[in-house]
Amino acid sequence: MFNELINKPRVDIHNKTNISFWSSELKCSEKELLYCISKVGSSISAIESYLHMNKSLLQVWSTREFKY
Repeated sequence: MFNELINKPRVDIHNKTNISFWSSELKCSEKELLYCISKVGSSISAIESYLHMNKSLLQVWSTREFKY
């Protein structure tokens, strides 16, 4: 299963296992990962770049509670 997940260059947002795997690999929360995907798409390289450039902002964003 590991090889199957690691060989895919994109995060499958419809697969909870895939989201959990990549959030662990990229050292971010699932919430942060999904936010990154909404900004740059599901490409692992794009997500890694976005996380690297915006990690401090994402940490602040993910700790906030939004009221609707």
